[in-house]
Amino acid sequence: MDFRTELNNIISDERPFSVAALTFLSDISSADSATLALMWPGAGVARRRRIAATLVELAEDNIEYDFSNVFHVLLTDPDAEVRRSAVEGLVEDESIGTVRRLIDVLDSDPAPEVRAAAALVLGPAALRAETGKLKGEWPARLCDALLRAVRDPAAGEDVHRRALESVAYFCDNADVAAEIERAYAGQGLLPTSAVNAMGRNMNTRWAPTLLKELQSKEPAMRYEAAHALGELGERANVPALIPLLDDADLEVQLATIWALGQLGGRVAQQALQLRSEDDDPAIQEAVDDALTEIRYAADPLQP
Repeated sequence: MDFRTELNNIISDERPFSVAALTFLSDISSADSATLALMWPGAGVARRRRIAATLVELAEDNIEYDFSNVFHVLLTDPDAEVRRSAVEGLVEDESIGTVRRLIDVLDSDPAPEVRAAAALVLGPAALRAETGKLKGEWPARLCDALLRAVRDPAAGEDVHRRALESVAYFCDNADVAAEIERAYAGQGLLPTSAVNAMGRNMNTRWAPTLLKELQSKEPAMRYEAAHALGELGERANVPALIPLLDDADLEVQLATIWALGQLGGRVAQQALQLRSEDDDPAIQEAVDDALTEIRYAADPLQP
């Protein structure tokens, strides 16, 4: 069966399709991408949404499938939900072409939810830029684009938050630090995202703020503060984290376990071992992973 026939079978509203029927869209050629662009508008919006969301799930669950070429086509769909799925589907694509397209989406897509998704998906690219794996002009272009989104008064809170969290990886940028401080002093969910950004920024200047937020009345803030301290990497903060192993919120407990695993050391290891027989399977698994991380950091050759 040729590509056009297979494609017609899945986009026709009159035909049911299975998840397996979509796998032929993996790693399609440029010519097939052009065919997809021509035929895709013939599907109804509900059908397009379902196909796009299913492709994202397939890509997440099966590393052998690569739908990047499909998602690039779907970035031009008139429906915002389809475009958002297309953006989310490109999260593992590290190509410069994808970084360029996502910057364009962040700058100009009319739907805030699509721009927010682009800001979020550009986070790994920002991390690659900061670690020297994104070359040439692109680190500067990416940082500038994310800062534009953070500062855009018309963008909305979700875009501001996700762009801030992603641009935070640019550790030595004074403008980034200033935006983190501004967001922390802001309203709504911005302070929580600012605390998330403090961890990604990996600057010890944020430690006093993070330690203070461990005592927040808001579980989401305690969660972000604990996680951020783990990213900050200062073992001196282990004693402040240990009480949160008994936090009333499970997610806060899990973030604390992860952070202690990142920080390591004898005190963290002993505290984690006390929770290794917890009744909650999620706690047991998180503790096991954290203890494995500590043992590996101490001796990478240890099995």
